[in-house]
Amino acid sequence: MITISLLNHAKGAPPLYYQIKEFIKEKIENDEYSSGDTIPTEIELQKMFGVSRITVRQAINDLVNEGYVCKMRGKGTVVASSKIEEPLNRIMSYTEEMKLRGFNPVTKLVKVSIVKANKFIANHLELSSKDEVYKIERLRCADDSPMVFFTTYLSKELSLPLDESEYMGSLYELLKKNNNIEVVGAKEYFEAAAADEQVSSLLEVGLYAPVLKRTRISYDMNGKVIEYSICYYRADKYKYSVEIGSTP
Repeated sequence: MITISLLNHAKGAPPLYYQIKEFIKEKIENDEYSSGDTIPTEIELQKMFGVSRITVRQAINDLVNEGYVCKMRGKGTVVASSKIEEPLNRIMSYTEEMKLRGFNPVTKLVKVSIVKANKFIANHLELSSKDEVYKIERLRCADDSPMVFFTTYLSKELSLPLDESEYMGSLYELLKKNNNIEVVGAKEYFEAAAADEQVSSLLEVGLYAPVLKRTRISYDMNGKVIEYSICYYRADKYKYSVEIGSTP
């Protein structure tokens, strides 16, 4: 049992929450807490270290923000698995990326609808705000683990099927098969975001938990805009890499 004597209370010592965070982090890095393990509860950590619940909560929140643990409904706080790394120097569908990494890409939710483009969406798709567009919402998983929630907008000129079963796999493969369109370029934006109620529920993360927001505008070989997508990735399971210049 850990006792309060392990914390440094001396003047000028690091804050208590920081010491607790580093203690747990060291156990994770040394595999004393393995991926998927549940760490002690807030109440248990309070008793272990003899500190307030606010102090423990701050330590855990920092671990969540740094990607070491994640909060899961019904399970508590668990050690996060290794993040899937996606390089940004090539265009690849989510389906292709997961297969390359040895995961089974699974779609757990699909909703296809036709909506009138607002000014913002129409501007990105180079359409009139009166034009109709396809709105495709999908929850994509790696094996059974929720990974990313996509909301994609496509021009209605593409005459895509409304059968939701058609969207269980790669959207880019569907575009190639249905319209002979190949996505060859994209402009992407990345930013930190907090999970709202919908994203929190679908990705199985805490409300306002940090997520990675990715916005993609993709183009075909003629430079025509094909897709406008807003994607929310679990920050504890996904990361991106960029190679600049020559590498060893």
